[in-house]
Amino acid sequence: MSQTDLERYTAACDYPGVIDPDAVTSALTAYVNALRIKREIVQIKAGWKVDDLPSLKRTVIEIAKAIPARDASDARDARAAVAASDARDASAARAARDARAARDARAARDASDARDASDARDASDARDASAARDARAAVAASAASDARAAVAASAASDASDALTRFAEWCIARQYWWSWDMSWIAVTHIGAQQNGDDAVTSWSEPAFDAFCAGCWFLFWTDDTLYWVAKPTLHRDGQRRLHSELGPAVESDAESLFFWHGVLVDPYLVRNPQLITVKHIEMESNAEVRRVMMERFGEARYLQESGSQEIHRDDFGVLFRKEVPGDEPLVMVKVVNSTPEPDGTMKDYFLRVPPNMERARQAAAWTFGKEENEYAPEVET
Repeated sequence: MSQTDLERYTAACDYPGVIDPDAVTSALTAYVNALRIKREIVQIKAGWKVDDLPSLKRTVIEIAKAIPARDASDARDARAAVAASDARDASAARAARDARAARDARAARDASDARDASDARDASDARDASAARDARAAVAASAASDARAAVAASAASDASDALTRFAEWCIARQYWWSWDMSWIAVTHIGAQQNGDDAVTSWSEPAFDAFCAGCWFLFWTDDTLYWVAKPTLHRDGQRRLHSELGPAVESDAESLFFWHGVLVDPYLVRNPQLITVKHIEMESNAEVRRVMMERFGEARYLQESGSQEIHRDDFGVLFRKEVPGDEPLVMVKVVNSTPEPDGTMKDYFLRVPPNMERARQAAAWTFGKEENEYAPEVET
């Protein structure tokens, strides 16, 4: 393996980078030819609907039928979807799968240069993009619901929307039918180091497809779909985050994150739609914290029936029990510096749940013990 290949791979892990659809199509054509299988190469583009992609539609319908409505856990790990044999050419799919998992391919991925490439991937956009797909795929209850809706709506006008939502989940799910190319491309680097021509014959075009902009593949019985690399947005701690729109802008499905937490789009785009009821019905503690932040913790405290637990000359301490999470405790204090109009503004400051007295809580916000806190003016 030349250093140039590792440099190409490292650069390709900086998403989105180069996106050359013609080069991807050419490389994937060489890839399936090397596997001695036949597939039409089709790019999934922004704005797609499942009705526009008939092979994908047929496949996800079979997957949906294989997920029992009574058992959402089957949607979580997608084991039942393996039973959807009518949706695929078993021998061809097995050939592709076996090429990925073969002993020589594993040896190539274990080679030292391949490990160096894997290290580069782990420090890159490629890892974060893959983690975002995993987060989307882990939303099992929603996926099961979409699957049941898709099957039930098969003769209804909203069938396309239901199937498209479920197809988005299937595409995000990294299972036998959907492969992350940043991982497959590493195989080529190891094969080059090992001098393994058999693995190189199919891994090199896969590597070229990744470098040309292919993010991941989705296999059906007659089509190999591919998705271009996404654009990622992060906060100062490199967590996926955007206050303006999706943090992962992808042709397959754009995903919204708030400081690393996967959220519904409206929490970013339309936080004014959040209600106290929405917050208290949310079962995921991380998402609930985001909802409270977007709604406003002080506002939530005031509108959700919080309990006043102490007041003194330093402020008023409130507590709100939050099921499945630590209580929300805030101290209301008065800013001693007048506003421009001469009024004195109240502030709600969040404090640890073990606070019992208003003075104690106010002192904590200044990094002091209660008996040390005796200000003449605090702002």
